[in-house]
Amino acid sequence: MKNAIEAILNEMERRQTQILPAGSERFFPLYEGYSLVNLPASIFRWLGAEPLPAMCPPLAMPDLQQWNECFDTVILILVDGIGLDWMQNTLERASRDDDLRFWTQLPADSLAVPLTSVVPSTTATALVSLWTGALPAAHGVVGYELFLKEYGILTNMITLQPAVYTEGSATLRLAGFNPETFLPVPTISRALNEQGVGVQVLLHRSIARSSLSQMLYPGAEIFPVGSLGDLFVTLEQLVARHTPYPRYIHAYWGAVDEAMHRFSPADPRAWREWLMFTQQFDLFFRQIHRQSRGKTLLLFAADHGHISTPRRAEFEVRRHPRLMDCLTMVPSGEARLPFAFVRAGKEAAFQEAVTSIWNGRFEVLPAAEFVRAGWLGNTEPTPCLWDRIGDFVILPHEGDYWYFGLKENSLLGRHGGLSRTEMLILLLGVAF
Repeated sequence: MKNAIEAILNEMERRQTQILPAGSERFFPLYEGYSLVNLPASIFRWLGAEPLPAMCPPLAMPDLQQWNECFDTVILILVDGIGLDWMQNTLERASRDDDLRFWTQLPADSLAVPLTSVVPSTTATALVSLWTGALPAAHGVVGYELFLKEYGILTNMITLQPAVYTEGSATLRLAGFNPETFLPVPTISRALNEQGVGVQVLLHRSIARSSLSQMLYPGAEIFPVGSLGDLFVTLEQLVARHTPYPRYIHAYWGAVDEAMHRFSPADPRAWREWLMFTQQFDLFFRQIHRQSRGKTLLLFAADHGHISTPRRAEFEVRRHPRLMDCLTMVPSGEARLPFAFVRAGKEAAFQEAVTSIWNGRFEVLPAAEFVRAGWLGNTEPTPCLWDRIGDFVILPHEGDYWYFGLKENSLLGRHGGLSRTEMLILLLGVAF
């Protein structure tokens, strides 16, 4: 395997010094060719299709020129939550751990490169970016929980339910939500279909028919799966199926991310989930490599990394009435990148409360300044963005976060923030 991680990281670090102060703990998203949002345009080109005008440019790394051809099939396996740090640890351990040896036995012409995630570094934002090729500022899905003014509801952007719901099947459809018209930018599945490319998506059966899936994958053929074995056998069968047209096959797996959230990235349960994925990926790879007829590009990537977030009562914002008195509603967005809607005339009191309660552990930035700085992309924001991002964006330091729910604070791993660990991911590819 050609490991280009270090060389490209050096270039990415050089670009960081041109954007952020020296020694910054944050990592700026490099949307101009080094980010997950640049992958869709590259996939279009690898399939011989023309990217949409609203899409970000393709990946700009010279190493990718080795795939300077059109493929009959492009497969993207996306494993939720597997950041670059996790993958580098995997590669380092693989030389002495038989359970991980698959990662060091890939063909010599396979390639590993780093990418930045998007902001926020969270699944809802990353998936919409990956299925539109558009910047977060352009598509407007900028967090896990967003206030949707048109529905008057603080919404979970994964389940498309009111954020306070913990059970039940009531979704925004009861308020007239149409998943296929919600986004202000087109999705890539229909665009690929219109250019003669088939799109097939493999998802866990619990989300295969969800409103989010209908929003992201219109025109795609959906294959619900129930386990890792089911996922990879179904994928094998799809790859073996001959079609007279090129195909984009996308497989998503979220079990490792779920374990990291529940138990923390350092917990052995998360590592066991990763070992099970590695074993099944190894079996799948050997099978399709034997059957290969050429002209197939297999990609592996993630949407973001993870950090440990131990329970801390002082980070529960509802425990601070002085702060809550300044707000028109509970914060939204991400625990690692909260949005605050502040009552008129309370702006100074809000900023002072944040500083004094947590002794400077959270930076308060006006939302307009955050957007102008390009964290969501240098583009004309979709008008709905301003209704969703609030008045101030809160930037936590290190592993700090805000918890703004009424339910028990149960997550021991989180993402969504701007740290290097959350923002950097790996793209691995092999053509055969």
